[in-house]
Amino acid sequence: MKSALIKGCLRLIAFFIRALPKAAVPWVAFVFSRLAPVLMKRDTDLIASNIDRVYSLPPQSIFSKTFQRQVFRSQALVALETFKHQLSKTDLVHVEGLERARIMIDKLSGPGKGLLVVTAHHGSWEMVASTVAQVSGKTFVALAKPSTVPEFTEVLDNLRRRGNTRILWTDSKNLLRDMMGTLKSGGNLGFVMDQKPEGRVGPVVDFLGQATEFVAGPGKLAARHQSAVIAFFCMRTGPWEYRIEVETVVEAEHGIKDEDLLTQKMASAITRAIQLYPEQWVWNYKRWRTIEN
Repeated sequence: MKSALIKGCLRLIAFFIRALPKAAVPWVAFVFSRLAPVLMKRDTDLIASNIDRVYSLPPQSIFSKTFQRQVFRSQALVALETFKHQLSKTDLVHVEGLERARIMIDKLSGPGKGLLVVTAHHGSWEMVASTVAQVSGKTFVALAKPSTVPEFTEVLDNLRRRGNTRILWTDSKNLLRDMMGTLKSGGNLGFVMDQKPEGRVGPVVDFLGQATEFVAGPGKLAARHQSAVIAFFCMRTGPWEYRIEVETVVEAEHGIKDEDLLTQKMASAITRAIQLYPEQWVWNYKRWRTIEN
């Protein structure tokens, strides 16, 4: 009964997104940006705390409050445009930089080495997967953590499959085997790696100017398999307009065995992308421990 109710609610949300006129999306995002600071107190406090930590902007300052609204507005715009695009039978968004990304991926992909693609919860990370699949001509394989709501996991999995993306769930017993198999077959393996590692156990790197525990998996794979690593982001530049921001982290056979050094290189690439489009990162996430007064 509960599962049927959740599925019904998700279908209703999907219907609303499909039916929402494109011209109405900015208005919905504007309303959300005004209501969220009042209704979503925990998220607002997290954004304010993280902004204070990274940019030294006090929560009560006009700069911080303006940035908080920009973050909420950006999240609404990207989410609505992304899901409306994914649910549509036609392309609703225009993506710039596809040819440059294709050339870079072709250059870095090596036989038997595959390619590690690192990204973050920044811009439209859902469109990163479908875009990499599009420009490479290969199914994109990405790691993902199952949602606590199985019905939502199923919906996301179906949408990702439509974008030629295969998900490796982090709770799978065959995860390591599947990851290594993807790289050995010359495939593209993706990680959204900006969130804290399980139990906060991982290499400590400089991320946004902060000493931060990072996930170790991508660095371990890059060191062990000597795969090339590329940082890939799909950033919103205007209404229904997106731009691919891509950076080579290391090339194949890079010779680096230091996993922490490789992880730092990945964290630095993500930092640079966030600095270009700061309002599009998910600031309402408890990435660091609370600042002590």
